[in-house]
Amino acid sequence: MGPVHKADSRQAVVRRMLDLLDEAKGEKCDLVVYPELALTTFFPRWYMTDQAEVDAWFEREMPNAATRPLFEQAADYRIGLSFGYAELTP
Repeated sequence: MGPVHKADSRQAVVRRMLDLLDEAKGEKCDLVVYPELALTTFFPRWYMTDQAEVDAWFEREMPNAATRPLFEQAADYRIGLSFGYAELTP
C-alpha cells in the first residue's frame, strides 16, 4: 500500500486500496487486511496547531463518501476486508 503522506488525498489513498483489492481478486483471496491507520498519515510526523486540520484526519462515519467505493467493490468481489482508521468521537 505504501506510506500515506500529508499531501495525499483521501481519494488517492482509497484508489490505492482499490487497486490492491483488484490484485486480491486476481489471486482469488477471500480476505484483504490493510494496515492500521490505512487512511491517514502517522500523526506524530507533523506538529499541527489547527484543531480543524487535525480533525480532518479522523473519520466521522464508516463507510463514508470517500470509502464507500472500497466497501462496494469488496462486496462485488465477495472479499472481506479489514482496516484500521482513526475515528473522531465526541
